[in-house]
Amino acid sequence: MNTACSRKGENKIVMQWENSLLLPGCTGMLKNVGLAGAYSGIVEDKLLVLGGANFPDKYPWEGGVKTWWSTLYSYDLHTEKWTVYDDFLNSPLAYGVSICLPEGLLCIGGCDRMQCSDKVFLIKKEGVSFVVDSVSYPALPVPLANATGAIGDNCIYIAGGQETMTNEQSTNHFYMLDLLHKEKGWQKMPGWEGPSLAYAVSVVQGGRFYLFSGRSYAPNEVMVEYTEGYVYEPGGRKWGKIAGNFPVMAGTAIPYKKDKIILLGGVEEILPTSPEHPGFSRKLRVISTETNSLVDSLDCPYPIPVTTNAVYMGNDVYVVSGEIQPGIRTPLILKGTF
Repeated sequence: MNTACSRKGENKIVMQWENSLLLPGCTGMLKNVGLAGAYSGIVEDKLLVLGGANFPDKYPWEGGVKTWWSTLYSYDLHTEKWTVYDDFLNSPLAYGVSICLPEGLLCIGGCDRMQCSDKVFLIKKEGVSFVVDSVSYPALPVPLANATGAIGDNCIYIAGGQETMTNEQSTNHFYMLDLLHKEKGWQKMPGWEGPSLAYAVSVVQGGRFYLFSGRSYAPNEVMVEYTEGYVYEPGGRKWGKIAGNFPVMAGTAIPYKKDKIILLGGVEEILPTSPEHPGFSRKLRVISTETNSLVDSLDCPYPIPVTTNAVYMGNDVYVVSGEIQPGIRTPLILKGTF
């Protein structure tokens, strides 16, 4: 099924949307209900989806138990065929950061039911299959899940997240890995002048790292959602603030052309988990990096999932599975084409 959304004007953005691509089943889940927090990226014209978590049998309000997965799904963008690798990882993992590199898909941190992970590993092509390279990249300084990250100018940035699955608490961590000097490991960088964050959204555009929204939480404290935007200038190692509000928590972002950022979806307001939840935002917000301000917005005709990734290649962007309501995943992979 296809449809389009556009904004009239001299520099209008026009996107054609499809929502027909489905994740296949796997051992233990013959009909895939979708995955939140899966790692994803494109490696040699294969769209990869790895790990993730869901409620395969019942919804949370029905007493469903959250399940973590170790399956790798590979979709050939040319043949349009899926290949499923059961138990690809040694143990289930989800809610880490995905970075696409020329060598493969880099998976950073994450968690299972019991603990957060500091592991950094590469999924790369070997022959007709894929393998895990767990030695070529340094581990994080601390375990991190629900962090956000992006790459630019051969540097990977990781921001926020939480270190443990007990007494969960968001952080102000900000780390950088220089891919040209991996031997230096992850370097701690100056944090933004604002609250601790997890489930934030980030992107690199024009060499700068942009950080949006997220939520702050700690034991015995009320969870707070934030809508601020920040920008980090690597040259001066300084942060600035972006004018406006960006209610895009747990959403996704992509760079567009040379001076724009598109924020896709997000959680605009934290509401109770129930069947009556209206679903998450369908809005696309366009930011100019020349003025560091919101310049346009438009609506997607389909639900835009959260707790997932936006994988882009050429004129195509894939929003891979994720959540469309609290506790409800979607097996659909939303594809947008500029």
